[in-house]
Amino acid sequence: MSASELVRQARLRAGLSRSALAARAGVPTSTVSRIEAGSSDPTLTMLSRLIAASGLDLSVTLSERSLPRAVAIEDLVEAFTPDAKIRKVDWTRLRGFLDQLTDHPELTAAAIESPPPRTGDAPFDALLAGIAEKLADDAGIPRPRWTRSVPPSPTPWDSPGTPARIKRARAQSPTQLAARNIWLAAHDLWRDAA
Repeated sequence: MSASELVRQARLRAGLSRSALAARAGVPTSTVSRIEAGSSDPTLTMLSRLIAASGLDLSVTLSERSLPRAVAIEDLVEAFTPDAKIRKVDWTRLRGFLDQLTDHPELTAAAIESPPPRTGDAPFDALLAGIAEKLADDAGIPRPRWTRSVPPSPTPWDSPGTPARIKRARAQSPTQLAARNIWLAAHDLWRDAA
């Protein structure tokens, strides 16, 4: 929780106005207003003083930093549901995997090291191999050896849509996917980190 939220919640719990809290803490009302607005970042001493003036105590503790959950490309085979008529892909799960590695690039090597089990769907297997190669290239690490044994898709995998959308997706496909006959635009898989 931010300092501005802590001060605001403490003040509201005490039933105080900004000017009343400021008077109790011996600071100008503008100080409380700036802190609550987030335009001023108080020192720990000032934060403790304002919280105490609201009749509460501020407790600060140290704890171990939580590490991001390990992800692995082999888990993505569960994002594929084989069906005789239609290939079903859990795109949310696939994008979540890529988002995690965007946020924690230090996990990339371990995430793509082990080969995923083959699904029996050559285009999906080629997609996973292309993703692993792009992740490796983007991270500046060697491509995983297992990707060499995964052949390109025997048929093109195009984005659904109008001919114009398909043409755009083909132009925006990462080279690692295009080399595997997978024609999906990069922005459909990798979201802009900004």
